[in-house]
Amino acid sequence: MTNISTLQSIGANLTKAYHKEQKALRTKTTKMVFSNDSFDYELGKLQSEILTIENVKIISKALALKYGINAIDRRRKSEALWLFSNHSNIVTWLRQNPKKRFTSLTALQRAYSLANKPKEETSTQEEILQIEDKSSEQSDVGQSAKEEPKVQKKLTASDVAFETVLALDTNGISKEEFLVALKEQLELIEDNTKLDEVA
Repeated sequence: MTNISTLQSIGANLTKAYHKEQKALRTKTTKMVFSNDSFDYELGKLQSEILTIENVKIISKALALKYGINAIDRRRKSEALWLFSNHSNIVTWLRQNPKKRFTSLTALQRAYSLANKPKEETSTQEEILQIEDKSSEQSDVGQSAKEEPKVQKKLTASDVAFETVLALDTNGISKEEFLVALKEQLELIEDNTKLDEVA
């Protein structure tokens, strides 16, 4: 059986290797973000041009197949399109925050989105839900103008999707679990809509 000091030595060496790997990833991601010749920038540019030429808002599986990018991971394509679409703003933001370094485009996207959200929208999805729950219980009678809830900017489908992905990640919920729950909720809404139409 391996003794404690040997295990401690292995642990210390693995920690050194981890820090070295993280530093390499941070350097690689930063170089990639600044470069107009990187794989992700080129992939984002291609997708942007496909969207323009095909006059669509999203690239379907059929279009991905048509342009030969169907085998590339969907999340990678999404991040690449985001990078290309926001490139000058991201580069400016990174130059203003020279100490910020990220080990992946995913981490950069999250940090950038959180840093660039309007102040009143920085609350998490849970806080928003709690505010909504409380407001539905309160009465409008006798409230002064100061007590009125702040008007939230209307979220786009992309904003809602991003918030949902963050919430799934934060709460350790798998994509499969979420999709099953989402399908159930959509079916409930459809059933209620049909009942309302009949009534």
